Parts: sequence; structure tokens; C-alpha cells
Amino acid sequence: MENTPTGKRMISQLGHLFRRFSKEFILAAILAVIAAVGYEWAKDWWKQEMLQRNLKAVAEVEALDNHKLIARGGGFFINSTGLLATNAHLIKGATDAIARLPSGAFYQLRAFRSVDDAADIAILQFDCSETPSIGGIGNSDELQTGQRVYAIGNPRGLLSTVSEGNVSNPRRAINGKIFIQFTSPISPGSSGGGLFNESGRAVGITAAVQKGEDNQNLNFAVPINDLRAVLSDQGNIPPGSPALCVAQGSLADNRRQWDQAIAYYSQAIQLNPSYADAYIGLAGDYYEKGQYELEVKNYEKAVQLDPGNEDAHYYLGTAYEDTGQLDKAVGQYLTTLKLDPNYKDALRDLALVYLARGNKSEAMKLMPQLAKLNPRISQQLQLIIQKQ
Repeated sequence: MENTPTGKRMISQLGHLFRRFSKEFILAAILAVIAAVGYEWAKDWWKQEMLQRNLKAVAEVEALDNHKLIARGGGFFINSTGLLATNAHLIKGATDAIARLPSGAFYQLRAFRSVDDAADIAILQFDCSETPSIGGIGNSDELQTGQRVYAIGNPRGLLSTVSEGNVSNPRRAINGKIFIQFTSPISPGSSGGGLFNESGRAVGITAAVQKGEDNQNLNFAVPINDLRAVLSDQGNIPPGSPALCVAQGSLADNRRQWDQAIAYYSQAIQLNPSYADAYIGLAGDYYEKGQYELEVKNYEKAVQLDPGNEDAHYYLGTAYEDTGQLDKAVGQYLTTLKLDPNYKDALRDLALVYLARGNKSEAMKLMPQLAKLNPRISQQLQLIIQKQ
């Protein structure tokens, strides 16, 4: 399972270290690392982390009419419970759809949650309990001409195609509708894919390619704030649809509106008291509000409901650290690694807990596995060990 829990997340790795430890040890260690590896390295590392996350969450979407393929394009999962955004024109006339991920996983459509032809946005709910999800939803109103962006899609059926470019015009009016015009190359089949900023947040849904007068392609995307508007329509949250409530909570989290997010997650729990992702979202917001006991309580509930969810165990470990329960934190990180030995965040944080307790030998035992998964993180931690 590769998703990161709904509604919070995507804190930078260095920021994550500050969250875990407030002691002089971690401050000195981080300063040593920054001095050793430099700001540019950290920025590049984060960009790659976000790119890899988004690549896993952009799917190929096949639109079907009575089992007959009528269109193929892209879409991206905006939460970890199968809620996907794409273009309305891609699924026009479809009675069914299939989403295929680069991992080989594929999902059947459960419902068309919202189709807005005017905005060219469709929100589809796929029949799954856990999916990768993108690194967040940005603010397309803040885009500037010349800003770097990258598109991820499936042009001509080539999954996980990435292209970089610039914003040519953040508010290009075409036939009375506003699009983002950008230079990242896209091709037929790219419709419904994601346009992301350098922070890894979605700023648009790639929608169209036109030939310019100089025979060069002109590329356009639906602004992501149009998706926000569709999701914010209360009529699009029918009774019995906790997934949409969680999506609303995630959007509120992106705006740092913690109380509003808590209300959405609570609504999801009222609709489905066994919805683990809603408890995970609540826990993340209680962390942001400094209510660490409630953070622990909700992560514990998520683990109880979904004991095989390695992400829930990992975040419960971080919550135990927030309340100073380091033994319990170690237990949760070990459980996470039992479920997924390649969970590098759990490896890193377990090493940091060991270091905080002065147990260098246990921390060093984790380095070979961490070096295989991410040499840079391993080097970073070994620098911290050397500085102790």
C-alpha cells in the first residue's frame, strides 16, 4: 500500500524531524545536515519525493459504454479511498470506467460522483478502500507566467509520462472559459492527467492540445480551483458518501482550515463509523491544533479498524512521539516495518528515536536497508550519527 493518509501529510522531511524532536540534539543535528548537504540538495530531494508520489497516483482511465471502450485518458486520485478527478469530456457517454495504476493495480467504477460539463471536470468514485493519492491540491489563482510546472499523464497510452515546462498564461480565456496555458508537452491521451507545481501540488487538470499558427502545440489545463469549486458544492455530498466528506476535509486541510476539516471528517464518521481514513484525517488536524491526546486517540481508532494499514501504524507512532511515549512509538514503527519492510519513513523515524535515546547501535542496524531504499536519507542520518 503506497498511499499517505488523507487530509494532512506532505510535511517536508526536514520539517518532520522538527516535529518529532524538539530537543537541542535534533536542532544541532539538522543544522549540521543542512550545512553538509546544502539547501539546494534538500529542495531537489523533496521535488523527487513528490514526483514519485504523484506518479503513483496518476491513473489511466478507460471510459466504457456497455463494455465497449469509447475513450482513454488520465485521472488522478485526490484521496486514498478511490476518489479520482478527470475531465468530463473524457467520460462523456460512458456507462462505466476502469482506472489502471502504473503499479498494475486496476479498479472498477463505483459511481459518477459529479460531472460538470461546463467546468470539464468529473469526479469518479472507484471501488477500492486504499489507493495512492497526489501530494495535495494547490491554488491555481497563485500561478504566475513563467512558473515551472510538470504534467503527468498517459499520452497515446504511455503510462506515467512526465514533461516539464512553464506557465505561458495562467488565465487564458478561450470561448468564455479560463484555462491555464503551459509549455509542458502533452499529446492525445493526456486529457485528465495532472499539472503540478514544483511543490508537487496539483494546479490543473490537463485538458486540451491545439495546433498554433507556427505548428507548435498549445497546451491547456483546467485550473485546479475549478475542482475545488465542484468539490465545495454541498449538493455533491449525497447521504452515505463519506469518501466525499473526506475529500472535503482534505481540501480544508490544504487551506489550513483545521476546524472545518474536523467537521468534514466527523461528518464522514457519522455516515460510516468504521471509516478509518476519516479518523486518520481527524488525528492529523488535532495534531495541527496541538491536541495531542486526541491525535493519539484517533490514530488508535484507525489502527483498530484497519490493522493492516501500515500508514495508520506509522502515524500512530508519530503521535506517540508527540506525547512522549517513545516505547510505544518504537512498537508502532516496528509494526509498520513488519507490514512493509520498505517503509523508509518508518525506518528513518525509528532510527531517530533510537538516536534520541542514545542507542546508536540499533540506529546503525537500520542503515543498510535505508540505504537501499533512499541513499540520501541514509547519508543524512549517518551524518547525524557522526555529529552525536
